[in-house]
Amino acid sequence: MAENVALQGQPLAAEKLRVRVEGSLPEQNLLKAAKKGNREAYGSIVKRYMKTAYFIALGFVSNQQDALDVSQEAFIRAFRKIKTFDTDKPFFPWFYRLMRNLCMDFLKRKQRRKEIPLEDIQVLDKKREDRAMKEALWKGINELSFEQREIIILRYFRQLSYAEIAEIQGKPLGTVMSSLYYAKKKLKSAVARYLGFE
Repeated sequence: MAENVALQGQPLAAEKLRVRVEGSLPEQNLLKAAKKGNREAYGSIVKRYMKTAYFIALGFVSNQQDALDVSQEAFIRAFRKIKTFDTDKPFFPWFYRLMRNLCMDFLKRKQRRKEIPLEDIQVLDKKREDRAMKEALWKGINELSFEQREIIILRYFRQLSYAEIAEIQGKPLGTVMSSLYYAKKKLKSAVARYLGFE
């Protein structure tokens, strides 16, 4: 689905590299083929990351359709810029920064944040978690700055390590740990307020 949208209307290179695109091919090979205009190779990259991209975007834009639109736009832009990509580096940190900027632009244009429909995603593993706690959690997340919301999403919703977050954001490990500490502190205070503990 997303891979088809991401590749619509993109011109093929005159000399199209023929590559058997399979899930088992190394990412670096797929990216080299995509840089030469191979849509099939890029489609395989999209398939690998489309769910992750969608759920990260959902955490930022708080709406399913908007998250789908933003994540698809990010794949389109990445394909347009793929020739500038260094295939010696991993794809996702580069792609993530591009998508993050699109999310920021989207939120600036929208100028308001909506609560994510909690019944559509599993915030916590237990099916019968207290709804008031979930609502308080999302209200608290929506109060965070974009940067604080980002680090909470990457750490707790995508389960990335500190090192992975540092790589994606291009920040020192200590900065990531410090940012997460302050984001958690602010979120804890907001949740307590919504639950009537303050």
